[in-house]
Amino acid sequence: MKPLIGAILALAVVLLGGFLFGMSGVFNVAATDPHSDFARWMMHTTMRRSVAMRASGITAPETFTDAQARSGFDEFSAMCAGCHGAPGKMRSMAGKGLNPRAPDLAIVANDWDNRSLFWIVKNGVKMTGMPAFGPTHDDKTVWDIVAFVRQLPDMTSEQYARFEEENVASGHAHEH
Repeated sequence: MKPLIGAILALAVVLLGGFLFGMSGVFNVAATDPHSDFARWMMHTTMRRSVAMRASGITAPETFTDAQARSGFDEFSAMCAGCHGAPGKMRSMAGKGLNPRAPDLAIVANDWDNRSLFWIVKNGVKMTGMPAFGPTHDDKTVWDIVAFVRQLPDMTSEQYARFEEENVASGHAHEH
């Protein structure tokens, strides 16, 4: 019985300490103040595990078509490239100020399966600046964005520029 009471008391002390720390204002929430290595690891690991668990029930298409990727480019260019950058494209001023910084999808897209990418685009990620596009975009459009993101790791800046030119020439470029 004593070990149980000790564990409950220890948990209460930890919770109270965490609450008091949060209420004290000591923690610097400025986006210009980098996270510690431990905090960065903890948030990244928590996010990856959460996405994996929630995406596990999603059925992803086996393949994507060029038409899906072209449609996804329009959305990516308008809504994603500002924060994530793109081949030959710098992040916007707002994208440069994010903490944590939005990942370069040309580098990290292959670290995620299609279901997870879909879940992230649809639901967003709290406290990262990644918005949820599910409330404003249907599942087909979200899958199109995933189809385009899948092409980023092998895409050159010249290929990205061609997508932009073709998009403007076809009249598909638009602001969101």
